[in-house]
Amino acid sequence: MGPDSSPVLPDPVPTVPRRSRLGLFGLAFLSGFAVLTIEIAGARLIAPVFGLSAVPWTAVIGVILAALAVGSHLGGRMADSGALPLSTVLGVAALTGVLPVLGADFPWMARDVLGFIPGAIASAVVLFAPPVLCLGAVVPYLVQADTESLGTVGRRAGDVSAAATAGSIAGTFATGFVLLPAMPLPVLLGATAAVLFLMAVYAGRVLGPGPGEGRLMVGALLVAGLGFAAARPGAGTLYAQQTLYSAVQVTEREWADGRLVREMFQNGGSSSAEYADNGEPAHEYVTVSQELLEPVIDEVGSMLVLGGAALSLPVAFQHRRPEMRITVVEIDPVVTELAGRYFAYGQDDYPNIDVVHEDARVFLRESAETFDLLYLDVFDHLLTVPWTLVTVDALEDMSARLAPDGLFAANVLSPLAGPGVGFLEHFKATLEQVFAEVRIYLTDPSEDPVVTQNLIVVASPSPGGAPPAGGAREADVTPAEKVLTDAWAPVEYLQAKVFLRGLGWR
Repeated sequence: MGPDSSPVLPDPVPTVPRRSRLGLFGLAFLSGFAVLTIEIAGARLIAPVFGLSAVPWTAVIGVILAALAVGSHLGGRMADSGALPLSTVLGVAALTGVLPVLGADFPWMARDVLGFIPGAIASAVVLFAPPVLCLGAVVPYLVQADTESLGTVGRRAGDVSAAATAGSIAGTFATGFVLLPAMPLPVLLGATAAVLFLMAVYAGRVLGPGPGEGRLMVGALLVAGLGFAAARPGAGTLYAQQTLYSAVQVTEREWADGRLVREMFQNGGSSSAEYADNGEPAHEYVTVSQELLEPVIDEVGSMLVLGGAALSLPVAFQHRRPEMRITVVEIDPVVTELAGRYFAYGQDDYPNIDVVHEDARVFLRESAETFDLLYLDVFDHLLTVPWTLVTVDALEDMSARLAPDGLFAANVLSPLAGPGVGFLEHFKATLEQVFAEVRIYLTDPSEDPVVTQNLIVVASPSPGGAPPAGGAREADVTPAEKVLTDAWAPVEYLQAKVFLRGLGWR
C-alpha cells in the first residue's frame, strides 16, 4: 500500500481520567433515578384531576418515554458537536424540573379546556416532558466521555446504560415506597430539581465548564426552598399527605348551605364528609342509603363495607343499629388513622366496627364469613370505581359473601344520559348477570339527567328480595349488551366520557 492508501483513523475520543469513571456512572444512575421520581411523583401530582387510573398513567408513561427518546436523539448530536456542555443540559433539566411545582394548577385548566384524555396528555407534556427530555440526553454525553476507542464503545455504552437503568429501578422503589409517603409532593419535586443542579456542578468539573458553579448552587437552594414553600397547606386544610395508595387531604370549609363541613379527599375525590358541629354525614348518599334499607335494617345482624375512608357510612349505620356487627375493608391504614383523629369515628367507641386493612378482592377471596348486607363504596378518583370491583368475577365473590337472604348495595357516580352513561349501562348488565333483582335509585330526582350524581344500587340474589323503595325514585337504566369481566373492564375509559360534555357537577 502506498502512502496515499493508508486508512484514515478517527480523532481520539476525549475521555475523562479513569478515577472519574465512577462519577460518570453516578451521574447516569442519578439521571435514571430522577426520571422515575418525576414520573411517579408526576402521576400523583395530576391524580386529584385525572385520578390514578389507566388514562393518566398511560399519558404520563407515554409522554415520559417519548421525551426520553427525543432527548437521547438530541443528546447524541449535541455531545458530538460539543456545542453545549452536559452541565448546561443538567442545569436546564433542573430549571424545568420546577415546572410541576409552579404549575400545579395547570392540569385543572387543561382538563377544562381540552377534556379528560387530551388534558392528561397535555399536562404530562407541559409539566414533565421538559426535564425528562434533558435527562434523556445524559447517557449519550456520558458514553462519549467514557469511550477510549471504537473497540470499546459497545462495552462503555452498555455500562453507562446499565447504570442509568439501575438508577431508574432504584428510583421506582425508593420513590414509591419511601419518598412519596415521607414528604409532600412539592418538597420531593423541589429536592429532585436541587439534586439536578448539583449534578450540573459535578458534570462541569468532570466534563467541562457550563454555567458558573455559584449560580448553580444558588439555584439548588432556591428550588429546594421553593418546594418547601409550595408545600404549605392552603386555608382550611387540616392535613395533607401522600400515602402508598393515594393523595389524602382533610379540609374544613363552609358548604353552600352555610354549614361547616369536615371533608376527606382521596386523589381529588371527596370520599367522606361530615358536619363539623355534630359529626353527621354531609354526603346525601349516606342518608338515602339508610332510607332505602330502613325496611330491612332491623333484620341485618352483620354488614360488610368495602371502602372505609373516614368511616362515615359505617358509623351512621352503627348509630341506627348499635348491635349490628360491621366489618370494614379499607386498604389504606392512614385514612383509618385520620378517621379517628378528625371525624366522628374518633369521637366515640365503636366496638362492633372492625376495620380490616386489606385489598377488597383479596379479602373476598380469603374470607369465609357471610354477611346480611354488603355495601360497595370504593372510588379511586373523583368518580371512578376501581374496575377490579365491578366485574362479574368481583360481584360473584361478593355474592358468595352474602347470607341466603342477604342484600348487596353500592354507591356509584354517574349521569343518566349523555356520553357518560356508558359505565352505568355496562355495570347494570353485569349486576343482572349475578343478582336476580337489581334496582338503581337516584339521590336527587330533581337533577337534570346529564348531571352526575350519586346513585344507590340495591340488589338481591333472589327475585323480590330487595326492600320496597318507599318514596325513592328508581332510575331508568337500559343495560348494555356486554358485561364487565376481569378480562374486559374499560371502566376508566367509560367514565372518562363524563367529561366530554363537562362534568355537570351540582
